[in-house]
Amino acid sequence: MRMLHFVDAATTDETFVASDKIHAIQVTDANTVKVYFMSIQDPTEATADDLITLTATAASHTVALRLAEYMVGTNIGGPSVLTVKASTAPFAEVSVVAYTVGA
Repeated sequence: MRMLHFVDAATTDETFVASDKIHAIQVTDANTVKVYFMSIQDPTEATADDLITLTATAASHTVALRLAEYMVGTNIGGPSVLTVKASTAPFAEVSVVAYTVGA
């Protein structure tokens, strides 16, 4: 299992999510990638998924595809945590990482 580490430009805003908890990655427009995952606060089926929104101006498709590829890639003996940090490689196109609790 791989952990995803989402970090906004302000490094005090960080969220770790196990890749097997990701339910969907959705490109909603040229600038926005939405990553839906099991609610951290209330992981029941009655609670909507939590959401990480990545803003990647004119690069949402590229970012979503790269994220999906990294999630399923294998790194035997290598790191198993993928960090998605705003304005930082390998996701330099992402300018904002925002977390929303499901309702």
